Amino acid sequence: MKTVIIYASKHHGNTKKVCERLASDCNITLVEASEVSASFPWADYDLIGFASGIAYKKFYEPVNKAAGQIPAGKKVFYIYTCAANDQDFSSNIRGIVESRGGESIGTYGCKGFNTFGPLKLIGGMNKKNPTEDELAAAVDFYRLIESKQIQ
Repeated sequence: MKTVIIYASKHHGNTKKVCERLASDCNITLVEASEVSASFPWADYDLIGFASGIAYKKFYEPVNKAAGQIPAGKKVFYIYTCAANDQDFSSNIRGIVESRGGESIGTYGCKGFNTFGPLKLIGGMNKKNPTEDELAAAVDFYRLIESKQIQ
């Protein structure tokens, strides 16, 4: 099963850390969202992941733009890092994917180091995130959704 994660990671690289762990532990291809063009080889992949930090309760715009190109019938999962992981922040991008005929199969989110706005004045929050436990949980999440697709 071939998997790609299309991601954007700004500020402190929190999302990139999660994606790189998944790539190394699970043999996943990573593509920066800004590199996705009209000629992206969607057909080469069985599973598509979209990963992003969260800004104003949404995935970053380059990731949403890439999601707007996905062909119908693709199985899609979502990964995000955020300041406060107190809700599912994938609803907006999930709507984009599902409106194009994609099938959403799961979401994983965790906290990330954040120095946005006034938080910079106090040194930020979630300084140790994503933690080793959160990275391992992301791998467990992926392996679970992958195993369900193989059955």
